[in-house]
Amino acid sequence: MTDTNPNIVLLQVSVVVALIGFLDALYLYYMELTQNFKCLINTGVFQCETVNQSVYAKILGIPVSLLGCLFYLAFIAFLFLAIYTDNQYWLGFFLPAASIVGFLFSIYLTVIEIFVIKLFCEFCVLSAICSVVLIVLIFVAKSKNFPSLFAKLDFWNMFKKET
Repeated sequence: MTDTNPNIVLLQVSVVVALIGFLDALYLYYMELTQNFKCLINTGVFQCETVNQSVYAKILGIPVSLLGCLFYLAFIAFLFLAIYTDNQYWLGFFLPAASIVGFLFSIYLTVIEIFVIKLFCEFCVLSAICSVVLIVLIFVAKSKNFPSLFAKLDFWNMFKKET
């Protein structure tokens, strides 16, 4: 993509949002490692420590916060590839797919907080907000470049140089 592409601004804003999500997940992972839960609110329905020490805070023994860190790092890498390469597949397929995965996982975790734990973690809510903002930004950028949601992409040629 070139600098004249209107999607560049949307993708740059997405980098900032993904960076906020990464720092949020990194802080949650730090709290998990140190078992020192310092939350901003920590009263009423906002109980970070309870949420982050629940059985739902790990998947197959891996902290959800670490999965969040890895997700946001991969997303940032995809964003930079979309911004600095001419390969249409990053915006056409990988970023939308990754944003859908992040959004669905955030919905799953938020449903767990609401209906099972019945408590919230403000940092988890921030991550969910980042996921919602990212999916909106990515699909707006995709719609500006591709006429249909399911644009025809030739996956066999995705890494070939365009002439």
